[in-house]
Amino acid sequence: MVGPYRFDCSGFTRWSYARAGRALPRTVAQQYAATIRVSRANARPGDLIFCMSGGRPYPLGIRASAGKVGHSPKTGDHVELSTIWTSAVAYGRVR
Repeated sequence: MVGPYRFDCSGFTRWSYARAGRALPRTVAQQYAATIRVSRANARPGDLIFCMSGGRPYPLGIRASAGKVGHSPKTGDHVELSTIWTSAVAYGRVR
């Protein structure tokens, strides 16, 4: 789902970046491949955050601040600001 009122995770990130004039692919795997990895220490607001499991990325959202993420918790849900609940994450900066 791509909003603007309800999203899935990758739909939310794609829609948000489109509003800022930046293009992102649709799926989580494509978004992960299209971003540059940055360390947690170098992550900035606006970077994408991916949960990692078995070396594969899963959706999380957009970094809002240290320890906070804007995301759509499940398909069709409203966007919310949450504390990052896992340490198994990768940060990606949109090129």
